[in-house]
Amino acid sequence: MKSFIFSLCLLTFSFLSTKTLAQRPFEMGVKVTSNHSNIAGNLENLSTTNALGFSAGITTKYNINRFFVQTELLYSEAKSDVQDVLIQQAKWKSIDLPIAIGYTLLDLNRFKVHVVAGGIYSQVIDEKLNFNENLEAFDTNFNKKNIKAKIGAGVSLGKVSFDLTYSRSLNDLSKDFSSKANNIQLGVSYFFL
Repeated sequence: MKSFIFSLCLLTFSFLSTKTLAQRPFEMGVKVTSNHSNIAGNLENLSTTNALGFSAGITTKYNINRFFVQTELLYSEAKSDVQDVLIQQAKWKSIDLPIAIGYTLLDLNRFKVHVVAGGIYSQVIDEKLNFNENLEAFDTNFNKKNIKAKIGAGVSLGKVSFDLTYSRSLNDLSKDFSSKANNIQLGVSYFFL
């Protein structure tokens, strides 16, 4: 009888712990993503391959029933080969501040499916163009501040979340010609708080 009561108490405690975990109003964790970008524009000679890179940083979530607000602070790096007469490769580093509103479509306690939509403020902290031989650097007049819109979806398994998002620049990357970046990110987050 004692073992039955102990088992019942243990089962009740584990059920309440799971419910508490599912209904936490604030979560904080770390996030790592792989970034795949390309640049679309009206400059005839500019053709780029997909830029590959990564992001890493902190993520937070504010849960309100099935809705949530997710904010992030990420350090990002990317590079791309450029098929241009002047430029061979472009590299850049930035600090990204994404904010999104999400909705949980399916909630099975420890397994959840969600969608997100929002924006990203990106501050370029370093960019470098590698020029073809015998060419000197010239002023490219890049925008250091970029705004992007993003949409995505993901799944959560307990404290781990996997996300696939698409974002597009709302402003031109350069003041000299029309150019917008398209980004696909595959990320994993671990919420420790």
